[in-house]
Amino acid sequence: MPKPATDAETFRCLLRRPVDDPAVQALIRVAPEGLERVDWTGVVRLQRHGVAVMFKTAPWVTGDDGETLHVEAIHFYGPGHEGSPGFAGSLPAGLAFGAEEAAIRAGLGEIRNQGGGIFSRTLRRTLPRWISFDFGPDILHLQFSGAGGLELVTIYVPLPGV
Repeated sequence: MPKPATDAETFRCLLRRPVDDPAVQALIRVAPEGLERVDWTGVVRLQRHGVAVMFKTAPWVTGDDGETLHVEAIHFYGPGHEGSPGFAGSLPAGLAFGAEEAAIRAGLGEIRNQGGGIFSRTLRRTLPRWISFDFGPDILHLQFSGAGGLELVTIYVPLPGV
């Protein structure tokens, strides 16, 4: 079985590609459960490698009509996040799991958005703190553990026209 890429930039190159793209098909073949599709979304889980690849139909990713799934987001899990051993490859923008928010903000500059860190009465737990940055044509979303270290990195395609 081939191994998935070991750096985030290689995964990032899959963003916006349709499900029938040869590189996307190669990734699906590596995943133990292949592509899991539900309505207008899909996911390829590479739990052992700390990666999940998310798909949405064309209108959500490219703005075009059609039901073809396209790669919409890539999640990179830190060690222990959702039971994963963690992504061992290089993260975007020189990030490292466990890094503190203040240091990341100092290195990456102005944030696009932020949230979490508050108690949800609905979920009955504190929501994880997160920040996001413009990252070329994409968005870099960073989630922090309760202890304050970086635990999840997501690169995703913004909604067309937003």
